[in-house]
Amino acid sequence: MLELVENDKEISILGLYKASELMRFDEKLTQCLIRLNVAKDLNLTSLEGSDSGLIALLLSYQRFANKKHWQVKLINASAGVKGLIELSQLNDFFTLVDDK
Repeated sequence: MLELVENDKEISILGLYKASELMRFDEKLTQCLIRLNVAKDLNLTSLEGSDSGLIALLLSYQRFANKKHWQVKLINASAGVKGLIELSQLNDFFTLVDDK
């Protein structure tokens, strides 16, 4: 199950992504977004797995940030996440940073 861990600068997504848990994680992310009042990057260092459902959740976070006029980054996205972003032609929509 995926977990969200928040600190002053970022939100980390931890754990193994499973498509069967997509809706539950979407609810967690939505609750986190409701409380945000400052831009925070998404740290994906400890996230395992990816599919189009995960990309949709990352898009929802990016859209939320865009509405607030915040610049946010996806930190340490896996090759799978990067590949799906590229295949979806979303390269210009996300700011990817490798911080390893």
